Amino acid sequence: MLSILKIEQKAAVFRELATMVRAGMSLSEALHALETRRCYPRLKQAISDAAFRVPDGTRLSQVLRDYPQEFSKLTTGVITAGEETGKLDEVLDRVAGYLEREYSLRQLVSRETFYPKVLAVVVLLMPVATRTIIAWIMQSFWAALWILIKTLALYAVIIGIPAMLIYTVYKAIINTEQGRYSVDAFKLRVPLFGLVVRRLALAKFARALAYTYGAGLPLSQAAELAGAVTGNALIAQNISAAVPHLRKGGKLSEVLAGSADIDTMVVRMLQTGEQTGNIEETMERVAEHFEIACESSIRRMAVLALPIGVIIMGIIVGFMVISFYGGYYADF
Repeated sequence: MLSILKIEQKAAVFRELATMVRAGMSLSEALHALETRRCYPRLKQAISDAAFRVPDGTRLSQVLRDYPQEFSKLTTGVITAGEETGKLDEVLDRVAGYLEREYSLRQLVSRETFYPKVLAVVVLLMPVATRTIIAWIMQSFWAALWILIKTLALYAVIIGIPAMLIYTVYKAIINTEQGRYSVDAFKLRVPLFGLVVRRLALAKFARALAYTYGAGLPLSQAAELAGAVTGNALIAQNISAAVPHLRKGGKLSEVLAGSADIDTMVVRMLQTGEQTGNIEETMERVAEHFEIACESSIRRMAVLALPIGVIIMGIIVGFMVISFYGGYYADF
């Protein structure tokens, strides 16, 4: 959730900056005006730094490169192209548009997965809450509190510690290059989930390629930057493999056609864009297609989670009822 809010604030900053520059304000004046904007600390620091350094002749792209955790290579690369071509206002508008689409996509995923997350929490905590309430009603508050503490401690041992170990091992694996490739390859092969991961990665690639190439970057550089924001190391590697071929004058579609991890629709649309000279528009259409497909897939998964959750809750309730009456009749 925090990362989504950061993207929203960055999109708003670039949108305001583009509007002010287009209205005739100098970049320095626009940056000084943005210093009063409320945003998270690192972004505010970057704006203040830019407002201080740009009037002295430092490029905006150079200032943003000093904050790699906040601004991706794609963002700085596109802004560099705008500075070199004299179309900074257009490029800032493109960056804002890209971030707004990224925000919308993440909001979509967060919104559609909210109910399954709540359902999972309810399923996990229902036995704890039920036992505590029963103890409170039939015994006393202190008995209920003791049962709550014991149950949560048991959860911590049975679920919490193994979960922390699994997370630690996972982080250790993905911090290595080969481990990250293996994990991302596995994600693509998981039924249902893998399809969503693939579509999200290709939507990000297509959207980023459209924005970077439309901003005036060479196709080789645009593809390299777009591949880096897919969020999947395996797909990014397939795209990066095309960069040397592109620098020699080859076509991106020719390299991607040989990858099993790239959807054939992307290849066909790229071929059309290369033939017509309109890669930007075709890639935007690809991005829209995959974003809609992602939304449909996520909704199906959310709908599927309902009966599964109800079945699990029913099983838990059944065990609790059996346990309760078993203990009740054991007293006779």
